[in-house]
Amino acid sequence: MHFFLLGASGRTGQHVVSELLSQGHTAVALVRTSSSLTPRPGLTVVTGSPLSKSDIRSALLAALPLSPSATIITLNTVRKSDSPFSAQISPPRFLADSCTNVCEVLEHAGFYRVVVMSTAGVGDSWGNLPWLSKAFLGWTNVKYALEDHSLVDKEIRLTKMDWTLVRAVRLQFDDPKPTDTKTKVKTLGSKGDGMSLTDSVSVTSVASFLVKVAVEGLFVQSAVVVTN
Repeated sequence: MHFFLLGASGRTGQHVVSELLSQGHTAVALVRTSSSLTPRPGLTVVTGSPLSKSDIRSALLAALPLSPSATIITLNTVRKSDSPFSAQISPPRFLADSCTNVCEVLEHAGFYRVVVMSTAGVGDSWGNLPWLSKAFLGWTNVKYALEDHSLVDKEIRLTKMDWTLVRAVRLQFDDPKPTDTKTKVKTLGSKGDGMSLTDSVSVTSVASFLVKVAVEGLFVQSAVVVTN
């Protein structure tokens, strides 16, 4: 299968690339900086912005005659540092406008399957988020990412796309032990029933799940909260 990727140079997106290629799939990735992702066999890298429809179109055409079976989006907002209090760098609606542009170009080209990495706390999962997590989001600049993800969640439902929203709990970026690289995720439904303050999920697990959902056509027009 062939895939179109946005956010492939990010910490989760790079694992998505590795997972796809290890399974024998091919992909074309649209990245904002040419040095952020190295082309390799099976991976075509195109420089451009998800805020530009022409760049998206160019990326879709970069690996002809291959056409994408699905699109996987692992974009996130950017702050000056990893500190939750750090200032936001990404423009307002970066995620929402990127997703809108991608869906519009894909729909026009006749491609409808899109899997989007989201976050727990978005949409109907907010009610099951632990109160301390809600307070953290309210106190820090992470709230801007949540707001943008929420716009994606709301607006993608108005499209004709066969979308899936994968709502990850707190991401664990530490290098996993070799035996943990293929840890399966546990799904908690759209609302995240049973979420707890200690929940976390490794980026390798999320990446593997995103690929599985895209390859197998799971959770179409649904949102799902995932944890380890």
